[in-house]
Amino acid sequence: MVRTARFTGAVGAVIWLVGTPVVAIAAVPFPSDAEYLYMGILAALLGLTLAPVVLAIGGPMPSPKRTVVRLSGLAVCIALILSGVVLLAAVQGWLGEAVAHQTPSAAITVFIALFVWIGLASYALRGPTTIERWTFRLGLISGASCVVPVLIFYFAKDFVFTNATVLPILLFDLLLWASLPAWLTAVVFGMSPEHQPGEA
Repeated sequence: MVRTARFTGAVGAVIWLVGTPVVAIAAVPFPSDAEYLYMGILAALLGLTLAPVVLAIGGPMPSPKRTVVRLSGLAVCIALILSGVVLLAAVQGWLGEAVAHQTPSAAITVFIALFVWIGLASYALRGPTTIERWTFRLGLISGASCVVPVLIFYFAKDFVFTNATVLPILLFDLLLWASLPAWLTAVVFGMSPEHQPGEA
């Protein structure tokens, strides 16, 4: 499982690095079916590639905390896959109009849940080694890069995009884009044989 997780984790990082700019470009200047198509593909592929990582995260030794982290992460991966499939079905016109309008928001909510899980899992599984400390830090950065802007937009009801807000928003977008692959890199590196003495 660890070897599979290391491979799919690396693939997931590449999918995120390539997929998010594609989704963003497809949304310019307005949301479109192409954006939702790419978002659905991104969600489904990310869920599939992260599932082995989730099942192997935290090392081979079982513990109640690790089990909770893995099960909750697996639930997020399943939600990513399902939201991606539903979004693709909506783009093809296979769902009702009311459902089709709700699917992009549902997919975005699942992406937010993924980043929240990354932050919480990194905090729960933090350890004393250098790679564990880096995984913890990058996980918190990854979670915060998604949660902080969401909270700002939620509580700042009268938020207006101006020239002064372009740079901070761009920085948060870049941090969100880079933080997930950085965290996955740390996790995959932490699964290497020298960090997994119990792995056969």
